[in-house]
Amino acid sequence: MKSSNLFLFIFLSLSLNSLEAQNIWCGGTPGHETSWNIAKNWSENRVPDWTKDVIIPDVSTCSGYYPVIDCEVEPIAHLEIQSNATLTILSEGKLIIDGDSTFDTGITLLGDLIVEGDLEIINTALSAIDNLNGNPVYNQKMYTNVERE
Repeated sequence: MKSSNLFLFIFLSLSLNSLEAQNIWCGGTPGHETSWNIAKNWSENRVPDWTKDVIIPDVSTCSGYYPVIDCEVEPIAHLEIQSNATLTILSEGKLIIDGDSTFDTGITLLGDLIVEGDLEIINTALSAIDNLNGNPVYNQKMYTNVERE
């Protein structure tokens, strides 16, 4: 009985930790509908940082606004762009995905990624981009698995 309770406790702890590590895009904050750096556009009501796996879902049936990065933003641990979703990095934008804490892929790409600015994917144990649907990365300007200075 004690071992099954211990197993349940460990399982629940790991599950909660993995849920806490995600920050999901919502978008639609009035006046800042697409801004990555507005806390109200995120499920955790804070802008994601290096501890977060970021998920960009299909929001076409709710807010209808997808994130746009127009400046350098805080590094994140992992990015998942789900089917029918889009992330745009404008020419003045920069995103660093640092897989050091996840030992995973940098990006799981099921939707669209438009890169006009800078995208750096570093310290991933697996592929930099896991392009599951074969969607192209538009205007690709990217640096993958770059060593830290």
